[in-house]
Amino acid sequence: AVQLLSNGRYHVMVSSAGGGYSRHRDMAVTRWREDISRDDAGTFCYLRDVGSAAYWSSAHHPARSTLKSYEAIFSDARAEFRTRTPDFDTHTEIAVSPEDDVELRRLRVTNRSRSCRTIEITTYAEVVLAPALADAMHPAFSKLFVQTELVRPLQAIVCTRRARSSAEAVPWMCHLLAVHDAHIDEISYETDRARFIGRGRSTSDPQAMDSVSQRPRNLSNSAGSVLDPIVAIRCRITLDPEQSALVDMVTGVGDSRDACLQLIEKFRDRHLADRVFDLAWTHSQVMLRQLNSSQVDAQLYEDMASCLLYAHASLRADAATLRANRRGQSGLWGQAISGDLPIVLLHIADPANIELVRQLVQAHAYWRLKGLAVDLVIWNEDNAGYRQQLQDQIMGLISSGVEASLIDRP
Repeated sequence: AVQLLSNGRYHVMVSSAGGGYSRHRDMAVTRWREDISRDDAGTFCYLRDVGSAAYWSSAHHPARSTLKSYEAIFSDARAEFRTRTPDFDTHTEIAVSPEDDVELRRLRVTNRSRSCRTIEITTYAEVVLAPALADAMHPAFSKLFVQTELVRPLQAIVCTRRARSSAEAVPWMCHLLAVHDAHIDEISYETDRARFIGRGRSTSDPQAMDSVSQRPRNLSNSAGSVLDPIVAIRCRITLDPEQSALVDMVTGVGDSRDACLQLIEKFRDRHLADRVFDLAWTHSQVMLRQLNSSQVDAQLYEDMASCLLYAHASLRADAATLRANRRGQSGLWGQAISGDLPIVLLHIADPANIELVRQLVQAHAYWRLKGLAVDLVIWNEDNAGYRQQLQDQIMGLISSGVEASLIDRP
């Protein structure tokens, strides 16, 4: 299952296992690959009990630890994850701010043991700051042009991509970790993936989560031009029995370094960060009202979105049909379909089923506002003598919808 969060410009997709992407308009902010079997790319948070050196993650991925309980909750404009270990409870809430192009991941960690415990919290995300297709085509080349900078006084990292010409506007990204209701014992940073993951390892077992002689390992504080850029911040806090702490992990984009610093300053304030969840819910309700959709409709469109983002075996044609095909992607071009985007195909032959057209036209508008670009193809198979009647009904639904201004445009 997936949840789509968006303010119309900044888009976040979160899967029920904790993977997903962050995008700003057509630019990928963090790296993601469609892989339904692993689903191990996205923005993550590791937690480690310093006393026992055991670690887990705030969602199923990336650590994939065996937990006492795990729950993913997708509600209107918010995604939540709850985990429970023998000694700790965690609750993560994710939302996108309607005011600013940022995502807020708020972690509440509670010490359920009877003794004072020290816990490490480590964030992790791979930086892209380029169109997703360009990064997928030439990942090693794309990584070479990202520069990182540590902003220690503000407990943050800012990143940018070097311009290819003096006229090019460069994107900027910021990543912040702010702790409330607890004192930070120590904080460190990492922007080099090779040092964080280690040779021959993965995000489920990174070198950065190893302990050195039963003592916690600090991150290397590397910055600048690295071969494989990431943003990772680690803080160490101490919790008394039954004490809870709030940790805000903020990722956002700006037009300049100063714009990113302003975002960092703003979301270090707990009260301004609190507003994000209320405003996100209000923004979502307004969007549904504009689409003339209900919450039940939105849940249906989210369920369908998982089939668009991840290849679904049950929707695949049978082997005989696939073998019979003799045309490639270029065969779609004559119908004004690029083939670069997921395609939703609706067959309709009976005017009695026109409600399906209304639903899918509405779903197409919903996905577009959530940053999920798809092609909707309506195949009119009306065999009546005067087939224009059903065609007129279909075009009337499109012309009266919120996407009427997009007719004859990409």
